[in-house]
Amino acid sequence: MDGDILIRADGVSKKYCRDLRRSLGYGVLDILGEFNPARRSARASLRKKEFWANDGITFEVRRGQCLGLVGRNGAGKSTLLKMLNGLVKPDGGEIEMRGRVAALIELGAGFNPLLTGLENIYINAAVLGLGRKEVDDKLDSIIEFSEIGDFLKMPVQSYSSGMKVRLGFAVAVHLEPDILLLDEILAV
Repeated sequence: MDGDILIRADGVSKKYCRDLRRSLGYGVLDILGEFNPARRSARASLRKKEFWANDGITFEVRRGQCLGLVGRNGAGKSTLLKMLNGLVKPDGGEIEMRGRVAALIELGAGFNPLLTGLENIYINAAVLGLGRKEVDDKLDSIIEFSEIGDFLKMPVQSYSSGMKVRLGFAVAVHLEPDILLLDEILAV
């Protein structure tokens, strides 16, 4: 892959099943298929009650470029972002990522509601790959950016949903990533 290319997706596909019981059965078959190369080809086709959330997506993003995904609800935008971030495994194709990745897909989803905002800053930053010293160095800036003021030392369960998102965003933007994946958080 060219050194200037940070993201390369080649024929990326993901399918889901509309029926829970069938989905669980297919999941078991797919896991078993991972150990048997002869069965892997069966994963490339649709089975009963399955549909493609993404089908054959190919693109490259170079350093300094932006890529926007636009489409109706259910079009597969969040699914593609989750595959790029490694949260969901594609059923077909390849994804290559280069550099430090930060994803703002479900901000604040990992916060512990019983801990304070300050405690959650350190935990969230550690999960995203920042060390304690890095957080200490950036803490004032994170707190200022979050604009949660007096609530910083209160449990996150007392925060509004907007405050939680703002705190998650404040931590994530201080990662200084090479690749930043954003999903429906621009309102922040």
